[in-house]
Amino acid sequence: MGLKPKTALLSSEAALQRYESSILPTRSNIAADPTATYVLTFDDPVLRELFLIHFCALGVGMTEPVENWIKRAGQRCEELGLLELGQFLKAHAKHEAGHHLMMIEDTRALVANWNARRTPYLDAEKILGLPVTPGVVMYQKLHEETIAGDAPYGQIAIEYEIERISVEFGPRLIQKCVGVLGPAILRSHSFIKEHMEIDVAHTRFNEEQLGKLLSARPEFLIPLVQAGEKALMAYKAFVNDALHLAKVEAQSLR
Repeated sequence: MGLKPKTALLSSEAALQRYESSILPTRSNIAADPTATYVLTFDDPVLRELFLIHFCALGVGMTEPVENWIKRAGQRCEELGLLELGQFLKAHAKHEAGHHLMMIEDTRALVANWNARRTPYLDAEKILGLPVTPGVVMYQKLHEETIAGDAPYGQIAIEYEIERISVEFGPRLIQKCVGVLGPAILRSHSFIKEHMEIDVAHTRFNEEQLGKLLSARPEFLIPLVQAGEKALMAYKAFVNDALHLAKVEAQSLR
């Protein structure tokens, strides 16, 4: 009997397209979700301002551990022999350092802007000290389980999906906020503005790494898609939490 011919590896582009096709239904469902649609379209200025405040305050718990998560995922990838991906993740981790500080400062700036124009006054430190919500817990748990599990390389899919959100939906959110609240609101929203710009490059780098990984290890497709889907669901829950808190606050003011 002759040796079986080796199965030809897919190109990085073709391998990435397999991932894109697999995760597209989840992305489409998230984009069509009523909450996602509502957040990008509602015109109530009080509710929109309160949503931004709570989005930033809850965002601290979403961003403060990111550097550590990505670094540890990179280390686990290296332990599994995925040296290039591990090195990429550890290098990328350094770029995520301190981003939660922008969320804290944005929360304080948005509250100061509110207090200069509206009553009753809000307490930024009290809002920043609110208990962690279910969506934030879901997001944190996803990272910890990915790092400790059999597929730490799933971190690249998590990063890819979350940074795509900034690129795809960030400009629409900013445009709506400016339309409802005026251009001055941009001075209080450094996190989204910055990530709309830097995440374009990050998304390209993530695409490259994801394509390379799947070209070399096509059997990783399902775990990667699952990690990406869970990231999208957790982020959706986080946005739901911010909107819920904003609605509760708005109702108490009426």
